[in-house]
Amino acid sequence: SIAERFIRPLAGERKNSLFFGSDRMAHVSAVYHTIISTCKMQGVSVLDYFKRFFSEIVKGRRDYEHLLPLTIGLE
Repeated sequence: SIAERFIRPLAGERKNSLFFGSDRMAHVSAVYHTIISTCKMQGVSVLDYFKRFFSEIVKGRRDYEHLLPLTIGLE
């Protein structure tokens, strides 16, 4: 199923979760994997998304709802 395909990469991550060092880093990892899964579901290149996202952040853009994989303007 679709859900299983997106969860599979996280199965290996579970084994390493004891070594995140803090709850904050575990949260950062969860957000990172969520963004990657969202990009894949929307058909957006993960690399292109992160390039655009960080480029916009460096420019000072903070309207985060327009910086999501679906709304950032990548095809």
